[in-house]
Amino acid sequence: MNKPRILILTAAGKTGLPLTLQLLDEGFSVTAFVRREDARSEHLKTKGAAIMVGSITDPSDMRRAMTGAQRAYFCTPLEAGALRAAAVFASVAAEQRLESVVVMSQWLASPHHPSLHTRETWLADRLFALLPETMVTTLNPGFFADNDLAGLTFAAQFGLLMLPYGSGKNAPPSNEDLARVAAEILARPQGHAGRTYRPTGPALLSPQDLAAVLGRVLGHSVRYVNAPIGVFTKVLRGLGLSEFATAQYTQYARDYQRGAFAVNAPTDVVRRLTGREPEDFETIARRYVASSPHAARRLGTQLGRMAQLMAWILRPAPTTAPYLALEDFSEAGRVSLSADSAEWQRGHARSAGPALAGD
Repeated sequence: MNKPRILILTAAGKTGLPLTLQLLDEGFSVTAFVRREDARSEHLKTKGAAIMVGSITDPSDMRRAMTGAQRAYFCTPLEAGALRAAAVFASVAAEQRLESVVVMSQWLASPHHPSLHTRETWLADRLFALLPETMVTTLNPGFFADNDLAGLTFAAQFGLLMLPYGSGKNAPPSNEDLARVAAEILARPQGHAGRTYRPTGPALLSPQDLAAVLGRVLGHSVRYVNAPIGVFTKVLRGLGLSEFATAQYTQYARDYQRGAFAVNAPTDVVRRLTGREPEDFETIARRYVASSPHAARRLGTQLGRMAQLMAWILRPAPTTAPYLALEDFSEAGRVSLSADSAEWQRGHARSAGPALAGD
């Protein structure tokens, strides 16, 4: 029996790439939708994926990409236009009568969140729920482990993990575990229609726990430093993050500090759906350290990074307010972080039902 073709959006991304490789390994035909051709798309091509280059907000590109596909993975980068991309995808998916779709959402999704991207994610979730004749499954993970490891070089060189998490906690999932969950649902979608799953790592960790794990992996002491959000935005810009993405990140950091990612974490979703225990933070960190050219302490690297950091910090902070579009609200009092929202808390409580309690 022929296996259905599966379309993967942002197939060169952090979850899209491992997801594409896993499905190819299982013998599925995969269309890998990418923004541009590069080494990642070439790697997928050599593994057997059909490469489609285009824009996720162009209906013509989406129609060409979805031709012949029966299932799909929807995921957008942290960039402006997520709701437009969702509308284009949902419209074409309805035309093509896709059998199954896995949607990458987020734990904070809320109609009143100060992050524009999060508000649009909430709207996109409801848009996908209206798809006729399609089995839609939603993943709403919290903060990825990948975010925690953005400061790996500074932890390696200076023994400092500088992140704006306050005393918040999280159970960070790996990109690979998220891909494994999505792959299982796309390969065998029966029983997952209408379900919402929250994959997490195996343990709830404080920022100090993250630093201690990195210290074990790096072989020297690492201390957590609670970085002011304003200063951290300068670092994010220096690392190449767009002002739009930086603006959203500031709001996620505030929710992190308020404990939103600790709500009902960890879950057993990865184990239940994949049959494997979720990767712990040490396993993930060891993989990142092994692939990093800056994990070993070197004087030249330290001097270069220190000069770079000082240059970033001395610049004015990036502008973030315009990228939150808070003028969408007629009353400022309606804007609320997820951690401070009674509506969000009710929807994410264990008593809300099995789709959010264990899934």
